[in-house]
Amino acid sequence: MTHPADDKRSLFQRVVDDIVDQIRTGALHCGDALPTARKMAESYGVASMTAQRALRELQNLGLTYAVVGKGTFVHPLATQRIGTDGQPDPARSGTATMADDPDLNRRVAQFLLKQNEIAGRVVDAMMAKDVHGMNVAAQELADLNTAHQDLAEDIAKYKANAGIDPVDAAPAVPEPAKPRRARKPAK
Repeated sequence: MTHPADDKRSLFQRVVDDIVDQIRTGALHCGDALPTARKMAESYGVASMTAQRALRELQNLGLTYAVVGKGTFVHPLATQRIGTDGQPDPARSGTATMADDPDLNRRVAQFLLKQNEIAGRVVDAMMAKDVHGMNVAAQELADLNTAHQDLAEDIAKYKANAGIDPVDAAPAVPEPAKPRRARKPAK
């Protein structure tokens, strides 16, 4: 990547802006892995430390999250967190609510990714009129919510400790679906 001489932005900010633009345009989707700092440094023609700073800034903006040993990924809410001008919107970023608890932020992101994956299977089954597949995926979604009730409690504790208004806070884990009673067959 060449750097125009009249561009006054710092190198790391140019990298951040390019990745934000890729998220905004759909070149990068929620859950996509970003290149390592070393590969990013090579592709943007910057130092490895500059690429690492860009990755940290993207995480601070709430657009990515890191999983130790796995890499850096686009956050499930990244597209919603980018303002209408194409720049990260601090009011939407969620960084004020969870950036200081990276473990909670990572767990919420992983939960949302899994939830979106299962919801996609529910929709696919619905489109295919596959009632059994839809029921299996819906049950998997209910099981996921039940298994992550601790996450909802951790978010609530975090909000209380940080003095965050529950309305402005990060997405909470929905209540598990209540089991439905089987219909009696029509006579």
